[in-house]
Amino acid sequence: MPEITLESDALRVVCTPAQGFSISSLVDRVSGAEALWRRETHAVEPCSRALGPAGELSDMTFLDRFAGGWFEMFPEVGYTQPGDAASLVHGEVVRLPWELTDQGPLHVSAQVALVRRPLTIERTLSVSGATLTVHERIANRGQVPVPYTWGHHPCFSRATFAGGRIELDVAAAEVPDPWFDPANAVLAHGPFAWPQVSRRDGGTADLAALPPERDGRADHACLTLGDRGGSLRLTAPRAGADGRALRVEFDVAQFPYALLWQNFGAGAGFPFWGEGDTFAVEFSTMPGRATPDAIAAGAVSALAPGASSQTTFTVAWEAL
Repeated sequence: MPEITLESDALRVVCTPAQGFSISSLVDRVSGAEALWRRETHAVEPCSRALGPAGELSDMTFLDRFAGGWFEMFPEVGYTQPGDAASLVHGEVVRLPWELTDQGPLHVSAQVALVRRPLTIERTLSVSGATLTVHERIANRGQVPVPYTWGHHPCFSRATFAGGRIELDVAAAEVPDPWFDPANAVLAHGPFAWPQVSRRDGGTADLAALPPERDGRADHACLTLGDRGGSLRLTAPRAGADGRALRVEFDVAQFPYALLWQNFGAGAGFPFWGEGDTFAVEFSTMPGRATPDAIAAGAVSALAPGASSQTTFTVAWEAL
């Protein structure tokens, strides 16, 4: 099961269709900067179509394989719906082997049929210059409408973007209750005006600022994006001689929410054993962190029989 590399003079992208079609590397060849974080202790291994148990137990089967990188969340984003046998944390497609359908020096296409819902997803990655373009299409091959939520989970490298900033148009923000990791969470619950947020110790923090060193915290913030929220820019002042930036462009009308996840060396035990040095801006179709949040907000979409939906987004390194 080889990793597939797409490489231009300006960009190198590595992906693995047989392991959820995750992107494991996104390197700026101008500076040598790697945008993505990966768990060095987890090997890249082929997935199986045996998905394992649903609900909370699916947390463990996800973490057993979670190697970082950039992965798709479909047909669920975040945590599961209790009592739903089709509900798996972050959905099915990250857990499944995708079928390779086309490949060339600068592009790769693959598709996968889901196991627990009659949905399919097709995806093409293509590289041109410093830009990666990702085109995706979901479809309902069944006889009845099928519910879904959809999103992306890029695990960015804190070390690469150390001292930089998250540039994103945020209309509303909230630190959700309860804390994901109470022992290492530093943010106070409740709504806040991005990027200034209250801390549990009574101080304030700038969530757009990426720390120069690991500081041991683990936090979530739920973001509702503004009209310009479909453009995410991460600055990397230490990359190369003059600094670099990574820009992600996506359809904010289709993905109007984002979850900011930070793990900067938090926790001495399971599941990360202090290995985390990453943050994610997870753009998605739903607010919150779990399917019940999406249901409460009326943000669960549905595909009619034979219907499809598609999206395109781009990722590019650029001058700071």
